[in-house]
Amino acid sequence: MPIHKNPLKIARSAELKHRFQRINAFLILIIKTDNPTFIRIFVLIKCITKHTIMEQHPQLLVYKASAGSGKTFTLAVQYIKLLIEDTSAYRKILAVTFTNKATTEMKKRILYQLYGIATASPESEGYLKEILKTSGKSVDKIRQAARTALKNIIHDYSRFRIETIDSFFQSVMRNLSRELELGANLNIELNNTEVLSDAVDSMIEKLDRRSPVLYWLLEYIEERIADDKRWNVSGEIKNFGKNILNESYIEKGNGLRNKLSQPQFIPEYRKKLQLIRQEALEQMKGFTEHFLELLEANGLTPADLKRGSNGIASYFNKIARGELDDKVRNKTVEDCLEDVTGWTTKTSAYRDTIRSLAENELIPLLTEAEKLRPANNMLVNSCDLSLRYLNNLRLLTHIDEEVRIQNQSHNRFLLSDTNALLHSLIREGDASFVYEKIGTTIDTVMIDEFQDTSRMQWENFHLLLQESLAQKEGSLIVGDIKQSIYRWRNGDWKILAGLGNDPSFRIRECSLGTNWRSEANIIRFNNGLFTAACQVLNDRYEAEQGDPCTQLLDAYSDVCQQTARKDEKGYIKLTFLPDNKEEPYAETMLQQLAEETDALIRKGIQTKDIAILVRKNKTIPAIADYFDKHTPYRIVSDEAFRLDASLAICMIIDGLRFLAMPDDLIAQARLAVAYQNEILHQDISLNTILINQVSDYLPAGFMLQLEELKLMPLYELMEKLFILFSMERIEHQDAYLCAFYDAVTEYQQKHSSELTAFLTYWDEKLHEKTIPSGEIEGIRILSIHKSKGLEYHTVLIPFCDWKMENETNSHLIWCSVAGTGKETDIAPFNELDIVPVNYSSAMANSIYRSSYLEERLQLWVDNLNLLYVAFTRACKNLIIWGKQNQKGTVSELLQEALLQMKDPPMQHEETDSEEDKSSAPDLYEYGTLCLSEPSAEQASGNRLSEQAEGIPVRLESTETAIEFQQSNRSADFIRGEEEEEDSTQYIRQGRLLHQVFASIRQESDLPEAISRLRFDGILESAEQEKQITRLAQWAMNHPKVKDWYNGTWELFNECAILFTDENGQTQTRRPDRVMMKNGQVIIVDFKFGKKNEAYNRQVREYMNLLSAMGYTHVEGFLWYVFKNELEEIV
Repeated sequence: MPIHKNPLKIARSAELKHRFQRINAFLILIIKTDNPTFIRIFVLIKCITKHTIMEQHPQLLVYKASAGSGKTFTLAVQYIKLLIEDTSAYRKILAVTFTNKATTEMKKRILYQLYGIATASPESEGYLKEILKTSGKSVDKIRQAARTALKNIIHDYSRFRIETIDSFFQSVMRNLSRELELGANLNIELNNTEVLSDAVDSMIEKLDRRSPVLYWLLEYIEERIADDKRWNVSGEIKNFGKNILNESYIEKGNGLRNKLSQPQFIPEYRKKLQLIRQEALEQMKGFTEHFLELLEANGLTPADLKRGSNGIASYFNKIARGELDDKVRNKTVEDCLEDVTGWTTKTSAYRDTIRSLAENELIPLLTEAEKLRPANNMLVNSCDLSLRYLNNLRLLTHIDEEVRIQNQSHNRFLLSDTNALLHSLIREGDASFVYEKIGTTIDTVMIDEFQDTSRMQWENFHLLLQESLAQKEGSLIVGDIKQSIYRWRNGDWKILAGLGNDPSFRIRECSLGTNWRSEANIIRFNNGLFTAACQVLNDRYEAEQGDPCTQLLDAYSDVCQQTARKDEKGYIKLTFLPDNKEEPYAETMLQQLAEETDALIRKGIQTKDIAILVRKNKTIPAIADYFDKHTPYRIVSDEAFRLDASLAICMIIDGLRFLAMPDDLIAQARLAVAYQNEILHQDISLNTILINQVSDYLPAGFMLQLEELKLMPLYELMEKLFILFSMERIEHQDAYLCAFYDAVTEYQQKHSSELTAFLTYWDEKLHEKTIPSGEIEGIRILSIHKSKGLEYHTVLIPFCDWKMENETNSHLIWCSVAGTGKETDIAPFNELDIVPVNYSSAMANSIYRSSYLEERLQLWVDNLNLLYVAFTRACKNLIIWGKQNQKGTVSELLQEALLQMKDPPMQHEETDSEEDKSSAPDLYEYGTLCLSEPSAEQASGNRLSEQAEGIPVRLESTETAIEFQQSNRSADFIRGEEEEEDSTQYIRQGRLLHQVFASIRQESDLPEAISRLRFDGILESAEQEKQITRLAQWAMNHPKVKDWYNGTWELFNECAILFTDENGQTQTRRPDRVMMKNGQVIIVDFKFGKKNEAYNRQVREYMNLLSAMGYTHVEGFLWYVFKNELEEIV
């Protein structure tokens, strides 16, 4: 983030001014004094200081902790050791992890073990033994210190600083908010994607005819249309905008932004690149033209040469089209370069002419073309790669600027910017002042999962570590390069790899070499496999580069672990499936996964002991759906517990759509179906509702209050919908609803309650929010990234076939040739400090070759690390599926590694028949399957280890009765002030009763229907309310009517009957009430006037229509309500 002025320097200068004055005075005294004794003393002081720093400076302890090696145990032991020596040491210790889950786990572990040591709990004996190795205190003194430390932490918990790295930087930023003029109520925004999306939308909305951004945007759209791509570029611009958060852009982007601010720079830069590209292509095209001219001058055509148009002429045609890569130099070209015999056949009529022409003209021409082709190919590729994102690049600075404007207006600061701002301050020498503002003195720093630290984060921590080590020993770092899988979050494993070369620290490295998690066979397999896999990748690298890939070999130099178990247990199975039309790979994979799972469970492995790990989250729904349809087993994942999986929440959202979007008939029908099926348990289909009036299938209270509901605040409206639709009848919704209401509250703190805006927010983001799956028993399915730090009895890994080098349109890397001093540091390519380049094999033959090789190595390590993390989650059994003969994937790497692997001896089943090899799976096995063991619940003496007992929570919504009338629905407003005549009042009462009878299902619904009429102001007085209630109750006392309203009938109120008349026209009839029970159908029409034969004909027509629909026992009645008389129609 660009900073125009540094308030920290102003704030710091007064504080430190006197220090500089005293130091300067001392230096001036020595310089002015000619006394050699003073000078010798000064030099001696400097030498002693330097010697002391080098020899006695405390060491930084670095633990290389492979998977399952007890990393958390080691960290907790080191922390507790410091507390035993000083029971208030927690105030000066900063322990940093990378996830909230790890933070909670570390805090629990330390508190649990302090209590265990203090109370002599057997579970803490291992910790006590480790402490006794280095502590000079007796056991009783250690227990007393543990008790005191625990008491201190509990009573001073806010200073118990075990937190995420982001949380730590946030606290620093909040303490600096005044100096940086960020505002007292600084809001640190975690959701970068939403901010970027809003910024792009805002930028586009501000465009006008005078805006240069508009012309860049139109130019970009024209380019995409010319390439047959979508013209709607909003999504792509938003995706590209994420690069403002990339550390390479943040660190080196200042020079780029300065040049992009010059209006003519990009047009001139583009022209230079296009000219170079055109000249290179024209030069190669010239060789083709010369080739054809030589043939024509000698009376020849390409067809007269050896192999005709498929021979050497094909080469010249390709380079004329701009195909300049090494693929064009095939065997034909080699033969033609070597000898004249490659140009003509022995039987050709023009043999001598062609041989002579080839020797004197064509071979030199081809030689010259091949001499220039690689260089021109490099230029063309370099230009293409540099030109691709130029328009996006210009937009990027404006997106960056718009984000800053939006943040300033909302007093908001992006979480990703905290690193950048602290980085810029520390680089300017403000580190001491920055960390003093934390409000505490930190003398010990512990960093967990160090391999996931970004370059900026490390530089921000670097000085803090130096200062802590200057005070005392005890700071430590724990990490494992092999588990670095968060490079997409700027994590850089090379920091840990190169830590030993950092001159700022005296490093003491320790390796945790014993695996306490897995069985011996699993450890043995992983040792052998990853050693072989590294060698396979190294062989590829060395064959191409000529030198071994030392970075990769060093990263995996500690991959082999010792086992803590004596018995050789554990089971491994790898299956590589073929892909053919008869047995499609994806379908076969799902089938085998389900069958294998079923077999494991039948053999004795419990569902809670099984975990399925996948590379991408998008694979989870397909697996879960297959298991749901083909197995009796439940799949449990956080992705499956999304808010949109809750029926109650979906009904609330559809209720909001009903109010905000009256034309959305599908949402309305979906709401009605859910209400009928899940609340009333009526079997009514979506089609039935769509051909009738949706309102007939919704609660009467909801329909009567539509206008009032539209005026209610968002949160209260949702609770009201919950009540109106009786959603308390739906089971297992409470956890979803609590999370949903919390999210709505959070949304309202930043946004308005406007319904359409909230529904857009739901559709774009909120529906994907998940709730923790907790301890629900079932087969766990999760991504490899989420599985990091976890362990499972049996691990299944399907679809282990992802690409080693993922070349996609969105794989962007920032390249720089400017200032490197290499041969690629040439104009005009070095005119931009950094250039966004899409990763592809074309980079290998461009000025960005070194960036390509670096990125490829990073991708190799990324994907090898993903395999390592996945394979090391298994405790007992590891089962893997890949794809046969799939080039460039981890499946290919695994197959090659298995062939090279010497230990353990895998049992390999492969068909001998060549015909069956393409259709039969390739199978590797080792060890014996381990079954689930009964979980023995041991009573622990440690009170802090007791699991919190779950308390069932039931979510209910209550409302307070409030007397309120809508003026625009009131009787006075509708009727005016004049008194009604008796006949008008008679008609009015009839309409009110008709509305009441049509809206209720059973007699007990009557009070609610009356209260709705009162709420709407339709009943203007208590007297009229009593009158209507009395009339309704009197009418419903008729014995037959009482039966109709007892709630046992399936009810259809004013449902439309569609039929075709004699003219072929579709007609509609709508009886007031249709009831069905046990094959009997009763049709009732309410009447409030005098008898009329037309009414009889009307009901008879209804009866005939229902009979035509197949109903055999149909009865019809006219109910003259005011007389309470029933007339049966025959």
